[in-house]
Amino acid sequence: MTIMSIEAESGLRVLGINILGRFLLSRDNNIRYVALSTLQRVVTVDVKAVQRHRATIIDCLKDTDISIRKRALDVAYALVNEENIKNMTKELLNYLLVADTDFKEELCSRICMAVARYSPSRRWQIDTLIKVMCLGGNFLKDVERENFCRIVAATPELHSYTVIKLYFNMKETLSQEALVHVGVWCLGEFGDHLVSGRAVGPDNSPIHVAPSDVLDLLNDVVRKPPNPEKAFQTHALVAAALIKLVTRCPSEFERIRKCLRRFECSLHADLQQRSCEFLELLESEWDSSRAGILDRMPVSEREVGHDGGSCPTGDASIDEVPPASGSRAGVAPGQAPAVGGGADLLDLNDLLDDPKPAATQAAPANSPAGGGGGGGGDLLDLLDMGGGGAAPAPAAAAPANTSADLGLMDIFGGGAPAPVAAAPQEIPVMDVYEKNGLKIQFLAKRDAATNTTSVMARFGNASSMPMTNFVFEAAVPKYLQLKMEPATSQVLAPSSTNVSQSMVVVNTTAGEKPLLMKLRIGYEHNGGIVQEMAQVANFPGGW
Repeated sequence: MTIMSIEAESGLRVLGINILGRFLLSRDNNIRYVALSTLQRVVTVDVKAVQRHRATIIDCLKDTDISIRKRALDVAYALVNEENIKNMTKELLNYLLVADTDFKEELCSRICMAVARYSPSRRWQIDTLIKVMCLGGNFLKDVERENFCRIVAATPELHSYTVIKLYFNMKETLSQEALVHVGVWCLGEFGDHLVSGRAVGPDNSPIHVAPSDVLDLLNDVVRKPPNPEKAFQTHALVAAALIKLVTRCPSEFERIRKCLRRFECSLHADLQQRSCEFLELLESEWDSSRAGILDRMPVSEREVGHDGGSCPTGDASIDEVPPASGSRAGVAPGQAPAVGGGADLLDLNDLLDDPKPAATQAAPANSPAGGGGGGGGDLLDLLDMGGGGAAPAPAAAAPANTSADLGLMDIFGGGAPAPVAAAPQEIPVMDVYEKNGLKIQFLAKRDAATNTTSVMARFGNASSMPMTNFVFEAAVPKYLQLKMEPATSQVLAPSSTNVSQSMVVVNTTAGEKPLLMKLRIGYEHNGGIVQEMAQVANFPGGW
């Protein structure tokens, strides 16, 4: 402590910390406790020197003395940073497998705190939190479950990825309460992604999940809640998911009504009231407004990150899915078991980083991810544009600037003042798609200083019937970075043009390669499901 409290040379500090490291190897509990307490106080002075003893500190988590385990956890948490977050999290998850029951709640809490603070990407954060729920879901606090749902809701490009992953992990086990609760919520909010059939696994085989399979899983949850003493809480979540699935899985309308009726006579007044209100929504007088009422929950304005900062999405592709079995006919092989020695659950590769048309790569997300990711579903052929994945764009020059302001911030600018540069280039409204009454237009503006193009997609419905469950997806070649915001609504009212969706594209080749985009549009209209594809290649040259 004297060495650490004076401005000693680094060699002397390392010597002191190495002595503390040797204390950790002592058989005397008091000496180990003193060493851990001192390391916790000096870790901020020379974190690199303490990192050398990380393995020994992690071993102390397995000590029989609870006070030593808690102190070792404090030191381990203090050692976590951006550089070692993945390794430290893996070690803590491995320990979670064998930790005592009375220690798991604090351990889960510390893992969640570290992941929220240092996560390198949203996808890795979601992956890791699902692993925590698979291994210690009965010990996860409500605030951590709520934060997970907030993260998922705020990352639309990972909606498909997350709901598919949660569905198959729930098929493996319904014993972990947090896994079941967040899984049921995601099934209700994003069940349309699960049953769409657009996601693919290895060998380009689609992931088939029928609407009836989703209802079967929810019925299993009702029959076997993870915590029978709090069954009514689980049932309330199931009821909310069922009413949301009315618009996501319309073919199961009558079965959903039957499932909700079982809660009408519940002894819990809240659950009884909810089910009665939900059943009222199923009456015919609500047909015209039901889709809007049951739209996705709006994203919370509260920041999802621990430090309030932005975090890249990461890959949104699904190229590994659970193995086929009697309960999962039609699903391609490849997933590791949901629970096991810290094994990766559905670890995925980057969709667009492989220049070859790989059968094991696809992206089922609702919106494309940043960093070269693409849109949702089976997009393997989406980038088959020839010439190394990019078709030549027209050489038309951009017209003069106009006064229109899309109001889109440059999310790749890093917050630093931008250097003085030429005014942004704008082009007139681009008509990119028009069919069956649906018209899509792009309003684009380019900032040459940052090689960034801001695009506002505007959707119009010229028909006399509403278009519901509207999904607009895009994919770009890997030399482009695409970030999409959620659409302002999933319902296009008749004779309206008030729904829009924002996109930002960064061309990493500074305009040497053209700005290209492939689109997929999906919606329900007049009782039918419409799926269409389109390509946009008429951006000005040099964009």
